[in-house]
Amino acid sequence: MNPLASLAPAIKDLASTQKSSFSTTQAVWRFLNNNKISFSQLNQPIKLLACEQIKTSPHQYALIVHDWSQLQYVKHSHKVQRLQRTEANSGYELQSSLLVDASSGLPIAPLAQTLTDASGCYSTFSEQYSERKSHLDSLAEQIKTIEQYPIEKTKVHIIDREGDSIAHLREISSHGFKWLIRAKESHRIEHQGETYKVAEVAEKVVTQQVKPIAYKGNRHMLHVGETDIRITRAAKPKRKDDLGQRVAPQPGKAVTARLIVAVVKDAQGKTVARWSLISNVSSEIDAVELTTWYYWRWTIECYFKLLKQAGHDVESWLQTTPAAILRRLLISSMACVLTWRIQRSEDEQNQKIRIFLARLSGRQQKRGKLESAPAILAGLSILLNTLQLLSEYSIDELNEIATIALGTSRCVDTYDISPRDFVFSSFLD
Repeated sequence: MNPLASLAPAIKDLASTQKSSFSTTQAVWRFLNNNKISFSQLNQPIKLLACEQIKTSPHQYALIVHDWSQLQYVKHSHKVQRLQRTEANSGYELQSSLLVDASSGLPIAPLAQTLTDASGCYSTFSEQYSERKSHLDSLAEQIKTIEQYPIEKTKVHIIDREGDSIAHLREISSHGFKWLIRAKESHRIEHQGETYKVAEVAEKVVTQQVKPIAYKGNRHMLHVGETDIRITRAAKPKRKDDLGQRVAPQPGKAVTARLIVAVVKDAQGKTVARWSLISNVSSEIDAVELTTWYYWRWTIECYFKLLKQAGHDVESWLQTTPAAILRRLLISSMACVLTWRIQRSEDEQNQKIRIFLARLSGRQQKRGKLESAPAILAGLSILLNTLQLLSEYSIDELNEIATIALGTSRCVDTYDISPRDFVFSSFLD
């Protein structure tokens, strides 16, 4: 699943004597461009596995992280309907909603995904090509769809600062949905009957020392505090009406929420960083846990990195239409889901499997850290390829091939050692 850009649109094929790489490439190309295969069909196995796997979590809550990522195809002139944002930013926009275990912070599966081009978007929860909408308008619809999934836990939707829109907070709160969002410091909120900016209230909140953390390579101390607030400001939509006039500010019902302030301080007590979070999650989840949940929002950035760099190299794919790219992306997402399932398993057998796959991948791992998803994914690819080879060649045939390829026949005959041992001894010398 990690092709070079020069190898056309082929998915990296398992080594096999029964078929040619070119025929596999043709078959994959036809599949990805088959309009009879809907995105919801391809997403169905991912959704079913997600609903099944979340049941194993001991936590009563489930986290759903939402974010956007630009897929850059600046040099891919044959791709149609590219979304041109700047001269150096041309491609498609991917929006994903990632299900995360609330007890461990490990990802489970992307529940829904949308790919937007210059004139519209393709989505896993809509069979039709639909018109482009703003990020939050589209996300509000997606949240309503996800809330209908059979996940028997309280869902909490986590969004970065872009989600601090009072119009959309009112909308999703009216349905009883739970959310955790990083507040914009300049926005105004009501605290103890007075209106202040978020930054002004955050300065007043008393925080308690929680635990030491690593921040930007240095050891610091995390302090957390919270207070109750109300969001009463009028919504200011950026869209225009049918006459082309800016829509007037729209007052609405106040939203009651919690303001959680997380402060990182150094050994001298100086503030190094601060996050202001707002949430309507009940007080049974304390401020420290909410802060941890927002920290786990970073898992979706790791997912995008897995697609772009560490695993699938999505920005080198040569499919020419956004529909074909989304179909292939859903296949790649299933590979990520299987990788995460291995990563989350805590039994002794799966621990051994993780160590084996990481070793097979050849990727270095940090001591004392859980084996990374890129290492597990690379190890799985090598393992499947090896198993295919072993099913078509005997051990004697493989030893003979290795002997000829390495030119070790004389040394092997003289010293009675295997080709593998000869290679290792050569490296040691």
